[in-house]
Order: sequence, then structure tokens, then C-alpha cells
Amino acid sequence: MVYPIVFSFVALIAIIYLYQRIYSNKSPTSYVLWGVIWFLIIIFAFVPEASSNIAKLFGIARGLDFLVIVAIVLMFYLIFKLYMKIDKLQQDMSKIVRAIALNNEIIEESYDEEES
Repeated sequence: MVYPIVFSFVALIAIIYLYQRIYSNKSPTSYVLWGVIWFLIIIFAFVPEASSNIAKLFGIARGLDFLVIVAIVLMFYLIFKLYMKIDKLQQDMSKIVRAIALNNEIIEESYDEEES
């Protein structure tokens, strides 16, 4: 079985990266959440029966089905979160462009008044 080693290696790299980012960010809550997710990946890679036990709690027959469902839900959440962030950036950019355009218009009007 190679996949537990590969998954653990990828998860450890992610945890090390998160550990470095936690101290550079003022709100490390999301990094801690990601750390927990990567830690669970390591556990489920070496002890797949653990996912079966949790799946039974939610009424799902197999552990792998449970993990796939959780992964899909997490991906939808992240896509939604990214969409909201992109939408906010677009609104902020529109405000900045509008303010710059108004400032340029005011400057051009004052320049035209000085010339005439």
C-alpha cells in the first residue's frame, strides 16, 4: 500500500506550510482548520476503518463514500468562499476606478478653466 505514505507525505508538507503561515497571519483560524483537515487525512490514510466508524454515525455505509461526500462539501464551500471574495474584490475595484475617473474629470475641468 503506497497511498498512505503518499497521502501522509502531502499532508505533512501542507501542515509544515500551514505552520509557517500561522505565525505570519493575524487570524490563524482558517489555518488551524486546514491543519485539522490535513491531520485527519493522515489518520484516515493509516487507519481507514476510522472513516467507516464515522460514516456509520452519519448513516453512510462505507467510509470511502463518507470521505468523498465530505470532500465534495468542502470543495463547494471553498468555491463559494472564493466566489464571495472575488465578488467583493470586483466591487472594490469598481469603486476605485470610479473614484479615479471622478478625480481625473475634476482635474480636467480645473485645467480647462485655467486655460480659458
